Amino acid sequence: MDSSNARYLELVQQINEHNRRYYLEDAPSIPDDQYDALMRELRALEAEHPEWITPDSPTQRVGIEALANSPFAPITHPHALYSLDNAFDDAELEKFERSAQRVLGSSAPLEYTCEVKIDGLSVNLYYERGKLKWAATRGNGVVGEDVTQNVLTIPEIPRELPADRVPERLEVRGEVYLSREEFARLNAEAEEVGGTVFKNPRNAAAGSLRQKDPKVTASRRLEALFYGVGDTESLGVWGQWEMLEWLRDLGFLVSTFSRRVTGWEAAAAYHRDLIARRAELPFDADGSVIKVDRFDVQRDLGFTSRAPRWAIAYKFPVEEVVTRLLDISINVGRTGRLNPLAHLEPRLIEGSTVSKATLHNEDFIRDLDLRIGDSVVVRKAGGVIPEIVRVLPELRPEGTQPYVYPRVCPSCGHAASRAEGDAAVYCPNPACPAQRYQRLVHFVSRPAMDIDGLGERILNLMVEAGLVRDAADLYALSLEQLLGLERMGEKSATKILSRIEESKSRPLARLIFALGIPYVGARNAQLLEKHFPDLEAIMRADQATLEAIPGMGRQIAASAVQAFADPSMRDLIARLSAAGVNTTSAVTRQGDQLAGLSFVITGTLSQPRDAVRARLEGLGARVTGSVTKKTSYLLAGEEAGSKLDRARELGVAVLDEAGLEALLQERGVS
Repeated sequence: MDSSNARYLELVQQINEHNRRYYLEDAPSIPDDQYDALMRELRALEAEHPEWITPDSPTQRVGIEALANSPFAPITHPHALYSLDNAFDDAELEKFERSAQRVLGSSAPLEYTCEVKIDGLSVNLYYERGKLKWAATRGNGVVGEDVTQNVLTIPEIPRELPADRVPERLEVRGEVYLSREEFARLNAEAEEVGGTVFKNPRNAAAGSLRQKDPKVTASRRLEALFYGVGDTESLGVWGQWEMLEWLRDLGFLVSTFSRRVTGWEAAAAYHRDLIARRAELPFDADGSVIKVDRFDVQRDLGFTSRAPRWAIAYKFPVEEVVTRLLDISINVGRTGRLNPLAHLEPRLIEGSTVSKATLHNEDFIRDLDLRIGDSVVVRKAGGVIPEIVRVLPELRPEGTQPYVYPRVCPSCGHAASRAEGDAAVYCPNPACPAQRYQRLVHFVSRPAMDIDGLGERILNLMVEAGLVRDAADLYALSLEQLLGLERMGEKSATKILSRIEESKSRPLARLIFALGIPYVGARNAQLLEKHFPDLEAIMRADQATLEAIPGMGRQIAASAVQAFADPSMRDLIARLSAAGVNTTSAVTRQGDQLAGLSFVITGTLSQPRDAVRARLEGLGARVTGSVTKKTSYLLAGEEAGSKLDRARELGVAVLDEAGLEALLQERGVS
């Protein structure tokens, strides 16, 4: 066996192992660009030596076989789901068009539908006579896993379609994903309690969709966009662009970033525009998908064993920069977690200067063998978040030592510890100044009690002066005490006291979130307010009662019960209540005048959004965060942004506050 053939067999084995970790374990072992490089090397060897191609080569199949012990039942797709070949520069995109023209016997530029390539998890929805029968992952393209119950937790997915407008049997293909905002929320909560931190939104989405308990899936706010069907011949539409409109009219969410163009040059221009707008995307994307628009031309072009000849994925470039690790600092979070942060020599990456990167935990640093003084490769994950990809040991200065993770809290000096099986190191001292301070920062933050004017500098001064130890102390502050702080004038002090007083009337959900209970985010706090009349009732509820609330889940319920049983938490809540902070739910059912209607709220209103939301929900309406075809009304205040544009695009009715009041009067709300 010559060396090149040995390399070929090694590549087959390596890539299949990477596929197994990516598709089945949701834990990729290498970055996408390194995987792409291995696949390109493999294809080059197969093009030169086609006699070497083995049946198990990753170029000959899509995805990977499901695990034998998978908790999900296998489902055979009526029509196979194919992968896509890749282009990495304009020359390869031009080559794609020239190849298609040769097959078609024409030199005319092709018409394309260009779409964003979301970095998520492919799903196939199967409808019979308009009713959703099952949902499955792509799997190996022929057989996937039944994830129907988990897919049903995604609110925007249609359960039933008008039978007179769809074929008797219909497969709809799409991508399930986590928004960047939800990904950040999940990881922040996981880091606080030492849970598993997801590497990227794609892995988080895949892990969320493949949960045994649908309640866990529901708690993670998955979303989905749709782009295709299994059989185009039975649709009555002639091309990809028209099909996207058809799907949108049926109620499926379809990307607003798509465009129809003519010729590979225009497709390349679309791709460059998408790169420029990458940071604006609400989800991670790793490229664009260029599809020949007309279905009859698609059928003429056909397929290879694993990919259509009428579509190609044009991958985003990955800009990697070499810089130097100057230091590693440790920040103490409000739960006592010791969080490492890399300080880097500043470098310009994809349009912005990067000087810091998160290091996640002790294991992450050890696995990289990261040492202060090392030269490291940095890039932006998803084009947004700086991350250290690898160390360059060949450039390592002499005398560097492995980084020793601290076992003493840098804030209070208390011994820190790491529990068996836990990824995080914690300071267990509840009186730790850093923890107290971070709990205060969280309490006054905008998503919590929203006490404007209490920035980190002012809070630091209050803590150092001994005026504030916990959140309840904020409500006992006097004008004289604030005037004693450095550079504090009477006007500023009066404003701060006024904002503190205003915060007493915040909705109960804000207070619950502000308490900083592990796993209980803003959405879970809203669920608690919706299902209980006051905070006292929530504190009395047992775990089984909380678990029964749709969207809560066992882990969240257990964390809440444990937190409310803690004497220090109960004392804090008692002092907050005595200070006049609202502990009563505002979600009181006034009637069903708005039952069956769904609202989205955007922009600045004359009253807090939470109050408007509570009023609408109290009248039976459903309030969501995304504008879809099913949205009844968009309530738009001043400085309404992209949601207003989306509503106009979909023809959703837009109301200002006066319009809302008129609607309520029409519905008999006094």
